[in-house]
Amino acid sequence: MLDLADESTGKWPSVRASIELSAVATPEAEARNVSFCRELRHLFDRLQEGFNGLGWEEKARCGLDKVAFEISLQVDLENRQIVLDKLFKYADIDLHLFTELLEILQRHFPNFDLVVPSLQGYELAREIHKFLGAAEVECVFLKGDGEERLLMGEALMGLSFDDILKDTQRHYEEQGKVEKKGQILGRGRELPMFWRGPEGAEEEVLWMQVRIALSRHVI
Repeated sequence: MLDLADESTGKWPSVRASIELSAVATPEAEARNVSFCRELRHLFDRLQEGFNGLGWEEKARCGLDKVAFEISLQVDLENRQIVLDKLFKYADIDLHLFTELLEILQRHFPNFDLVVPSLQGYELAREIHKFLGAAEVECVFLKGDGEERLLMGEALMGLSFDDILKDTQRHYEEQGKVEKKGQILGRGRELPMFWRGPEGAEEEVLWMQVRIALSRHVI
């Protein structure tokens, strides 16, 4: 496994990154991984430059140890999938983190699936839908009135990624705009998602695992 976490700590202090690639068996795959890591380093350079140009007030709003960006993903060559564990931007810089990362992944792993095992935030879910389309929900953990439940397999019948996004949008339209809710929660807090079942009862989506092909749409 190749892990860039140690390197990112010293060279890009505002970036907390863990990028793991499984072992490769061919020179072609090795060359691709080298090129992939080179592009990631260039992205981290741009993130650090953007952070360095911020005023002290904006820097103070970032996470612990002045961490402004968190990226954690695993490239699983055997199963041909990219597992995105975490992606978050605390700093207000002129760079779209998901788009930048997605372009790199699509260039190097176009026939892979993107898997997000614990998708929680509404904004990331909307970006996945915008740039790739409707993801397949493989399992979802819901919280209703006084109970929590995990749905998977046949229990997911009648529940879709699009449904959750529509129900979440309706929730915030009824409670107030998304931007207003984000201001109330504060930076670093993800906007939760919601789903309304056939009987109309609303449940909070604590997390869900989704999968979608990176080849769905090339930016």
